[in-house]
Amino acid sequence: MAQKPNAKVEKDTSERWLLTYADLMNLLLILFIILYAMSQIDVAKFNQLAASLKSTFGDSSPASVIDQGANGSSLIDLPANSPSPVVSSNAEDQQEQAVKDTISKIADKENLKGEVNVSIQERGVVISIMDKVLFDPGSADIEPASREIILKIGKVLQQIPGKQIRIEGNTDSDPINTPRFPDNQELSTARANSVLRILVNGVHLNPKMLSAVGYGEFRPLVPNTTAANKAQNRRVDIVILKDIYDKSESGNDKSNTGASGSSPNTSDKNSAASDGSQQDTNPLQ
Repeated sequence: MAQKPNAKVEKDTSERWLLTYADLMNLLLILFIILYAMSQIDVAKFNQLAASLKSTFGDSSPASVIDQGANGSSLIDLPANSPSPVVSSNAEDQQEQAVKDTISKIADKENLKGEVNVSIQERGVVISIMDKVLFDPGSADIEPASREIILKIGKVLQQIPGKQIRIEGNTDSDPINTPRFPDNQELSTARANSVLRILVNGVHLNPKMLSAVGYGEFRPLVPNTTAANKAQNRRVDIVILKDIYDKSESGNDKSNTGASGSSPNTSDKNSAASDGSQQDTNPLQ
């Protein structure tokens, strides 16, 4: 019996274009999801990254990719006078320059040029006071005439409320061993505390915004190789920290400091004595 030839089966391809179309739609959907996810930028993290890169390459100007649009208007709704928590604002830079100029004028008026030095550093404004302006050798007691200098500097600090201020005591490498100060660490810490007490009790700065630390001979400005160099290293630094470094101070919480940098009401009779005193107009804000 003769065999029938195999019948050829034909497939229906009239709807095959739908597969290609469906694949294309899926790819487009994925593309738009990725683009949307990339558009959600964490502003704080971006600013932190931008500031870090700028600092690494020696550029101190603030980042502007997120902060400003094409016409210079802000893309983020922030108060105009609020400094960025990461990038230093122009207002803060101007404030630091005003503090530097004011303290320099005080030093010139008191004939302390070279004994009271002011500089603007990465961490903030640093007011360096040579030890002989404030203390006798091996002592942490501030004389009345020297106290007036601290009070005048404190009046300037009073005009920049909300700033964290750190007082740093430093010595030279010459050893000390007395009943009161067994080493330079003790001496430098006591000197920093003496300055802090005047700022709190005499000027009535908020103690929550102040801290004191002693570095002894371990943070010299210059090598302790000559008498002149040692004199430069014996100093007390008053550091007005930039806003971005405030959180590094343990326990700092600006929400509890009030609107001004003055000391809160306490039972301390020295603080009570400041009640009713008229505050000067604040030109440094």
